[in-house]
Amino acid sequence: MSAKTLQERITEAHERCSRHLADANEAEERGDMDKAQKLYEKSGYWRDRYNKLVGDGA
Repeated sequence: MSAKTLQERITEAHERCSRHLADANEAEERGDMDKAQKLYEKSGYWRDRYNKLVGDGA
């Protein structure tokens, strides 16, 4: 298996961030605040990774 290209890693980070954020919003709407918080944290991790990959991070 070959290493992922930069563009593939950027796309993966964006997709995972978006998916975790959507899932967190759904969990919050259901009132499952513990699950929502964990998913918001995961979304934040992938958002930070995305920003680092595109050069917007510290």
